[in-house]
Amino acid sequence: MISGAMRGQGEGDALARHLMKPENDEVVVIPARGLGSPDIRGQIQELRALSLGGRTDRPIYHLHVDPEDAIQDNAGARARWWALFEAEFGLASHPYCGVEHFKKDRRHEHRVYSLVRPDGRVVDLAHDFARREKVSRVVEFEFGMPAPTPSKHARAIVKALREQGRDDVAAWMVASGTTEAARPVARLSPQERLIEERTGVPLDDLRSAALAAWRESADGPAFLAALRARGLDLREGRSGPVVVDGTGTAHLATRLVGAAARRQDGARIPAAAVKERLAGLTLTAHGDGHDGRQAGRDPHRDPGRQAAPGSAGGGVGARGDAGGAEHAGGAPGAHDGGGRHGERGVGDALDRLAARPRAALLRGRLRLMSPASNRALAEALDGVRARTWIAVPGMATDIWGLPIQGERPRLG
Repeated sequence: MISGAMRGQGEGDALARHLMKPENDEVVVIPARGLGSPDIRGQIQELRALSLGGRTDRPIYHLHVDPEDAIQDNAGARARWWALFEAEFGLASHPYCGVEHFKKDRRHEHRVYSLVRPDGRVVDLAHDFARREKVSRVVEFEFGMPAPTPSKHARAIVKALREQGRDDVAAWMVASGTTEAARPVARLSPQERLIEERTGVPLDDLRSAALAAWRESADGPAFLAALRARGLDLREGRSGPVVVDGTGTAHLATRLVGAAARRQDGARIPAAAVKERLAGLTLTAHGDGHDGRQAGRDPHRDPGRQAAPGSAGGGVGARGDAGGAEHAGGAPGAHDGGGRHGERGVGDALDRLAARPRAALLRGRLRLMSPASNRALAEALDGVRARTWIAVPGMATDIWGLPIQGERPRLG
């Protein structure tokens, strides 16, 4: 049993489009639980609305499960997996929606859950990958697979199974040798897979280009020049230097170079070695521009500017003026973008926020409150806004200019 998951905000239609993508031979919408909308898009928006009271900015949990070919009862295995999964994470009563995909003689299932409980608490997803792997091993054993799917968490899963009284599954895993085997490494994480689908840039090609640039350079400036010769660029991200492809999407440099070396040579280039080589560089912050590129860039001053396909300077991943990283619902995004430095960093954003009209600030605050009371609060506050207040010297006001409670303002 293979499973994957992503957690996100659920905004926009990206997730709905992904679930209904026409490249599958067949897409079947499964009956939703606790939702009233007739289509996937509406159901996902319902899940997001139901989650507004939770203390999380990523309330949507998207999963898929794909039974192995060795399991003959595909539907039965999926049903058992979801039952065990919901019991493991306490999601048995939570609303969800989903689809079944049939492609190339294989059928797998996607579900989208809300992680916010009715009392506002958020479901604990600690170690969710290993816990889902444990569920998969149980289903594989119960549905007659000759050996478990290899997992880098095999030893931890065996320990957890014994603690939960499933010695039969634990013994089956140990007898198969999976606890002693070399840990498998996936080519892509679920997030990387979605980023690759969105941008159309093969991550393996990007890794190879970054590693080639690394090997033909001896210091930071030479590495930067080698990247730019390949149509890439190097910026400063939230977690360190990032390699920016032709779509404006950022990839952590230490991870990109290290993963490429591990796949080609079997030995990873340590992150410390990458950071040491790049330590002397002064890089502009990634994500300062609205499209993921540096705001106000001068192509004559910045030779790393990406060119459209078919024009000079196009390199790995060059795809014209495609937008930068998306940040939607567990949707793909550049995990190391976002400008925190430079002329359009956090300080500039705060200045723009402070300059917004007072009515816009009021409505922004309302979005943080319960949706059921938004309309009444908006009407009440609009009424307050329509009144003219005469400021009294020395009177304290809040950030919207209204007198703080306890003062005695004069109405005009």
